[in-house]
Amino acid sequence: MAPSAPLPSPPTAGQQASLLPSDYQYRLDDCEMALTRHRVTRDALQGRLSWTYASATLDGAFVVAGSAIGWRRFCSADSQASLLRNITSNTLLLRAFTPVPLLAAVASVAGLFCLPADLAVASVVRERVAQQERAIRNGELVRLDIIREGTNAAAGGAASTSLIQ
Repeated sequence: MAPSAPLPSPPTAGQQASLLPSDYQYRLDDCEMALTRHRVTRDALQGRLSWTYASATLDGAFVVAGSAIGWRRFCSADSQASLLRNITSNTLLLRAFTPVPLLAAVASVAGLFCLPADLAVASVVRERVAQQERAIRNGELVRLDIIREGTNAAAGGAASTSLIQ
């Protein structure tokens, strides 16, 4: 028994695109390039968004860690200075300065200044990603319209040529 021939399947979008007239094919190629550009832009923006979230997390960690370390060092230095004042009866004795509270304060302030900027950037990037998503959805609809119009034009053109013959 000879193997049977496969049943013809309905044409896919790629096969339909090859059946389009040249002007519709040109429009479809332009649409595909625009869709690719929007997808690449969206993917790049999503990568930037993840880095922005990481930066915001790091800035928040700077604020929390710097504040905690600075406050703990301030309290311990203040208690040490208080103890020295009580022992020596010298009221002019001030806290001993160490660079740790200064560095902790610098980290906290840097985090406080950078965190709002990171959150603003994240908001803008989220809006741009949503804009690219809308452009991709609209581009897909335009692509389907081009294929539909092109197949209708090809079918209409084939019908008109068969009528002439």
